[in-house]
Amino acid sequence: MNSEIYNAGRILVVGSQGGGKTYLATKLSEKTGEPVSYVEEFGGTIETEYLRISYENGRLFSLLLPIGGQEKWASLRSQFGETAEGIIVILDSLTKEFWINSIRQAISVSSMLPYENYPLLAVVSKEDQNRLLQDKAPRFAEVILNGIKTALDEGFSYWARGFKIIQRHEKVKDKEKIPFSQFEQIVTNVLEENFFENIVPGDAKKARKLLPGFSLVNARLFARALTTALSHGKGEDSTATLSLLNEMRPTMLELDTEWNSLLKKYPNAGSEPWVPSTVGEAEIVNAIRDKLLASPYDIKELKKQLNALSEKTGWKLIDVIHASAFERKGLELISDYTYKLLRKIREANPTEKFTLLEP
Repeated sequence: MNSEIYNAGRILVVGSQGGGKTYLATKLSEKTGEPVSYVEEFGGTIETEYLRISYENGRLFSLLLPIGGQEKWASLRSQFGETAEGIIVILDSLTKEFWINSIRQAISVSSMLPYENYPLLAVVSKEDQNRLLQDKAPRFAEVILNGIKTALDEGFSYWARGFKIIQRHEKVKDKEKIPFSQFEQIVTNVLEENFFENIVPGDAKKARKLLPGFSLVNARLFARALTTALSHGKGEDSTATLSLLNEMRPTMLELDTEWNSLLKKYPNAGSEPWVPSTVGEAEIVNAIRDKLLASPYDIKELKKQLNALSEKTGWKLIDVIHASAFERKGLELISDYTYKLLRKIREANPTEKFTLLEP
C-alpha cells in the first residue's frame, strides 16, 4: 500500500441483541486511537453510532456502524447496507440457541450491499464468559431449582417497566407447566439475587457484578435462552418464535407485555411454551452446556454454514473467531482480523444492484 490515505468505507456490525456489538466496536475504536466510552443500557443501541477505527498510522481507516439487534431495526440495517463495504456479524457465545437471528440479519443485509465478494468476519463473542459458565453450570442449576421451588410456594416479584417502574407480584399460573414468560422471570430473578449486588431497578449499569463480565443484560438474555432450551409446546414455526423473542431485552413481564400480545406481530409463533416444574438439575446443566454455550464443534460448523451461504449472499468469509473483547488477548485477535477485513475490501467487486440515479 502506498502512503496515501485509504478509506475502507463503512463496516456494518450486525447480530442479535446483547451479543456485544456496540461494546466490541467501541473497544476497537478506542484501541486504534479514538477516545470513546461504552455504557450498557437495557434498551440497546437504538440509534446508529459511527465509530472510527484506523490502522497503519491512520493511512487505513474505516467507520464501524453497530446497529441494534432487535427486530424493529431491520429496515434500518437494510438502509445502511446500501452504503456498506463489509460486515462483521456478532454471535453470542452464551446463547447459541439464538445464532440463527444473527445469521438471518447478515443474510438480509447482504442483499443490499452493492458489492460481490465483499468481506465478512464472524466473531463469536464472550469467550471468557463461556469458560466461566461451563464451570458455573451446576451452581446456576442449583439456584434456579431453589428459585422454582420458592416461586411455586410463594410466587415471585419483579419490577415492571411500562409507563413507570413499579414492583409487581405474581403467583405461578400453572404449578405443573410454568408458562414461558413466568419461567424466564423466575430465572432472571435468581440470577440477579445470586450474582449481583446493589441493583437499581431499570438501570443496567449500576449493579455490581459478582461474575466477571456477566451483566444484567447478559442475565436476561441467558434466562431467555435457557427457558427456550427447556421449553415444551413450541410452535411449528421456530423462526417466528425466535423473532418474537428477539423483540426485547428486558423480560416480557418487565415490559408489561405477554406472549399473546406479541402474537399479533408474530402469529406463526404459536401458543406460549412452558417448562415443567419438575425439571431437574442434570437437565438444566446439560441445557446450559450443550444447548447454550458454544463449543469448538459449533464454531467449525458455523464456519461451514457461512462458507456455504457465500454463493447466495455474495460475501467472502474472512474467518470465524471465538474471542472476548473484555480480554486484551481477545481484543488483539479481533483487531487483527478486522484489519484483514479492511484490506480485503479492495478486492470486492461493485455490482449493478443499484445506481446513484435510480429513483
